[in-house]
Order: sequence, then structure tokens, then C-alpha cells
Amino acid sequence: MNFGVIIKYWPRLWSGLQLTLLYSAIAIVLAIVWGVLIGAISYRKPPVIGQITRAYVCFFRETPLLVQLYFLFYGVSRYISVPAGFIGVLALVLNDGAFIAEIVRGGLQSLDPGQREAALSLGFNEFQTMIYFLIPQAWKKVLDSLINMMSIIIKDTSMLMWITICELNYQCNQVNIYSFDPISAYMFGAAVYLALFLIVQGVRRLIKVRSNRIDKRLNMKTNKEEVLNV
Repeated sequence: MNFGVIIKYWPRLWSGLQLTLLYSAIAIVLAIVWGVLIGAISYRKPPVIGQITRAYVCFFRETPLLVQLYFLFYGVSRYISVPAGFIGVLALVLNDGAFIAEIVRGGLQSLDPGQREAALSLGFNEFQTMIYFLIPQAWKKVLDSLINMMSIIIKDTSMLMWITICELNYQCNQVNIYSFDPISAYMFGAAVYLALFLIVQGVRRLIKVRSNRIDKRLNMKTNKEEVLNV
């Protein structure tokens, strides 16, 4: 890799990286919120809305993200004038949110049905039971998968170049055009995406270690209470 090319076009690459980080952060937050909502609805399976959510999840999981981007960008823009950035985030949220919804639904279904019945017997309604009891327990089960989805969302932002968003992949392509050095341009992009992936995985490990420490302390506290009660 020719570092001279990277230094020469660094301002362009840096601006692309900033856009990648911005769109990734926004899409991750919104996709998790949207995915948790759709996953909770899919778990409860209400008569009409449940069928709509199943159709939505099936469509966005089984069709390519690029097709969805083109459909939203060229289809919606014919009737409504919206920025490309809005379309890009919307496509990422709808696509990755569908995968997150299935992760959340699976986490909720893995819980003991007695958890819901116990909460309802204590006077909590369905919404309160979902928010205060089921989702917090399922969250711990699906945390690893959700963090892995963050890495996928970051990689998916590379598709936004096809709807004129000048993110990192777009800028790497431009550097290749100007420098005639595809190896340097694309190797730099690959290295950045790999670094972002490693950062996300590092955060996952830190969260897991912290969670294990908290569980250990709670177990020790519970054991002490049992000994005292005896």
C-alpha cells in the first residue's frame, strides 16, 4: 500500500470516514429501537398488526439492501423531495431493524412463560409486563447478537455510495479514480472497516466482563442472605 496516496487524499478520506461514523451511529440507535418494537409486536402476535410485521420482516430480510436503497431513493424521490441521507438511514433502519426484530423475538420466546403470567398476576398490564419484565430479561440474552448487528450496520453503510452519499467507500473509490492506485485506496478502506469492527468487538467483551462481574456479585449477595436466613 502506497501511504503517499493516503496522505495526499487524507482530507477526502477523513470526510468520508466522518460520514460513515455519523450514519452508522444514527442507524444503530434507530435500528435497535425499531427492531425492539417490531420484535415485541411479533412476539405478541396481535391479529392484524402481527401479520403486517411478519410481512415486513420477511420482505426486508429476504431482499438485498441495494435493491431497497434503489427502491426508496428513486421511488420515493419521484413523489417526495427528501435528502439522500434520510433515504440512506431509512433503508438501513428498515433492513437491519428487521434482523434485530427477529433477534429480539427469539430472545423473548426463550423466556419462561411463567415470567409473563407472574407479572400479569401482580396487576401489571401487557405493556408494563413487556417493558419492565420481559424485554430487560431478553436483552441480556440477545446482547451479543445485537452488538454483532452493530458491526453489520457499519459495513452496510458502504452501500450508501450508490445513492450519492460521499461516505468512506465512495471516497475510496474516488481516490482510486484520481490516483489509479486501487490497492492503496481499497486497502485503506478495508483497514478502517476492520478497525471499526475490532472496536465494536472490544466493547462487546468489556460489556460481557462487566455483566459477569455484576452477576457474580449478585450471586454472592444472594448466597450470603441465604446463609443469614438459615
